[in-house]
Amino acid sequence: MNKEHLDNLTKGVKPSLHHVEADWDILRGLIQRGTESLKDARNRKNSLATRFAAAYSAAFWLARVALEGCGYRLAGAHGHRTTLFQCLAHTLDWEAARWRSLDDLHRFRNRFDYGDVVEIPEQQIERAIAGAQDLLDDILRVFPEASG
Repeated sequence: MNKEHLDNLTKGVKPSLHHVEADWDILRGLIQRGTESLKDARNRKNSLATRFAAAYSAAFWLARVALEGCGYRLAGAHGHRTTLFQCLAHTLDWEAARWRSLDDLHRFRNRFDYGDVVEIPEQQIERAIAGAQDLLDDILRVFPEASG
């Protein structure tokens, strides 16, 4: 974890992050929610849109666990989801290609949710599932508190 970079995001008039005490009861609940969403994303009986939304939601919740597990919380500023995925470089020491993959999925999700994209390819769903699973695996490895 790189606290210096994360601390910089808590400064200024409109900070992107706030310091928090990690509440592992809540964070384990987010992990459970993410795990259940991954199951929904893998269920081929669900529509492609449902599977993608479930995988993306799992990635978002799990990235929140990584951030809050390190003692930071999103401040709700504009672009907070992008900030959350970018912070994986500092919370889980992810290289740029890994967190950018999730950031790309976020941009795709926005295009789908706001009408620019009307069809979700299976490849996008598989990328979202893989990214969320990578997050879950790393969270369980880095944070012993996550297992409860």
